Amino acid sequence: MNKIRRFMGMFIISVCLLSVLSGCDLIDELRSETDVVDYNTTYGIGEGEYTITLNNEMMDVAAIDDGQGNVYMDANTANKKFNSRIYWQADENVILYATPEGMAEYTPDSTSYRIGDSSESSDIPVVISRDGMLYISLDFLKENTKMDCDVFTDPNRVVIRTVWGEADMTTVSGKKAAIRYQGGIKSPVFRKLEKGEQLYVLDDGSGDEWAQVVTEDGYNGWVLNKYLEEPSTVTLEEPDFTEPEFTSISKNYKINMAWHGVYSESANEELEQILKETPGINTISPRWFYFQNTDGDLITLGSADYVKKAHQAGVEVWAMFSNEFTNFDGEMTDEILSSRQKREHVLEQLGKYIDSYDVDGINLDFEMIGESGADNYIQFVRELSDLCREKKVVFSIDNYVPMYWMHYNHKEEGIFADYVVIMGYDEHHSTSEVAGSVASMGFVRQGIEDMLSMVPAEKVINGIPLFTRVWATDSNGLVESFNSGMKEARGYLESHNVTPVYDEETGQNYGEYTSEVDGRRYQIWLEDETSIKARMEMIQEYDLAGVSSWSIGWESGPEIWELIASYMK
Repeated sequence: MNKIRRFMGMFIISVCLLSVLSGCDLIDELRSETDVVDYNTTYGIGEGEYTITLNNEMMDVAAIDDGQGNVYMDANTANKKFNSRIYWQADENVILYATPEGMAEYTPDSTSYRIGDSSESSDIPVVISRDGMLYISLDFLKENTKMDCDVFTDPNRVVIRTVWGEADMTTVSGKKAAIRYQGGIKSPVFRKLEKGEQLYVLDDGSGDEWAQVVTEDGYNGWVLNKYLEEPSTVTLEEPDFTEPEFTSISKNYKINMAWHGVYSESANEELEQILKETPGINTISPRWFYFQNTDGDLITLGSADYVKKAHQAGVEVWAMFSNEFTNFDGEMTDEILSSRQKREHVLEQLGKYIDSYDVDGINLDFEMIGESGADNYIQFVRELSDLCREKKVVFSIDNYVPMYWMHYNHKEEGIFADYVVIMGYDEHHSTSEVAGSVASMGFVRQGIEDMLSMVPAEKVINGIPLFTRVWATDSNGLVESFNSGMKEARGYLESHNVTPVYDEETGQNYGEYTSEVDGRRYQIWLEDETSIKARMEMIQEYDLAGVSSWSIGWESGPEIWELIASYMK
């Protein structure tokens, strides 16, 4: 009997101890729910500032208010993350914004602004200046950008979404659920959750006790899995938004353009002979305009007589405007494009040339633009587009293949230009340290597909090379090369009794030999009817707007132009 009493006593003590421990856990849970996150201190937010959560991730910049409840975002963040059309004209400290009605100009802290030649006003300043920085109204940003955006207070936060599609979400199933700053029952709480509330799932915990989630009002934290339903994939609904429509010129035929390397006024006299030897082209782009200095003064090699003769032959003239000085120079170009006064000077000159020569279009060929000058460059594109619309001439832009130059804003180019030209070559170029094709077929295909992800096919022209490079490698592996036309390149092989063979990897005919004179290994990936046919078939496959060939004089003969033209009918 004593043993039974001792056993029962121990059992009762154990039950009481377990009850006490369970009570402590419950007390800890209840206590921790009253320990609220000090939001502003945690995220370094001062008075009048707002955290910004973009697509469920908190940004490292803050929005501000103007003291009257109007929220603003710094112009640099607005440009880089939300709307690249917001352009800060640094030397004048104003914001420019391109609209179909003309260029809008917003002066900081003013409710008056201009669109084109019209004066307008707003209830609050679109732009304000604080501590040397410009901030743009969140209301303006929402009105002009495809985005979901909500502002919350106590604590201050902005929640924005610009990416939709599929997302993992869960539903709160328990009444006692709370979202915490970190996983763990003692972590401070953002707020309690309502049963039935929807949450974005960042990490379901893979069977662990806690899941990382984001609330629809922007809290990123952790919730006990026992209070959540099994996550499911949902499709987020995009907001209604109508993109502004900028007018474009679109020809009702495929463009068959050839670039004409004009480096002196006397080269214009070649046109009549060129037109006889280039059957099928309907557009010619002579290199006519380029920079004289960083003040934006232009040199012109233009000729009204050239245009007149081209028109008599049924050929349009899209005059090329290049950013050459002694060569292509992105930094010198940016000295011009960063100044609105200099840009206007350039446009004024171009406008006079368009009128005096009666050209049908402008072909913009600005190369070597660095990342630091990309915003200034695309702003110039917008302004040149306005000029071309005013003059009713075609505006086309030449680009490297996108993969190496993604800081060029190709999407904006596709909106403001009538045609976007891919210079589908220079895979291996003059400074390459290894020999290779000027433009293998895989390289060309990727360039086309990358551009089509940003610009519609009816605006994309693919540029093809009529030249190759002759590569010479010495015994030490030192590589040199030089440009060669079609006929000349084949001649090098023939003079060494080399019969080119088809190279599956590049889609070109290839030949090589070792020179008895200098002992170097010479390699040539030919441009010929085989490669031109493959390039034209690709242009046809993607139903592009046309082709442009660099450049007149490199071709082997009229048969190349006839081949190109056969794909443009």
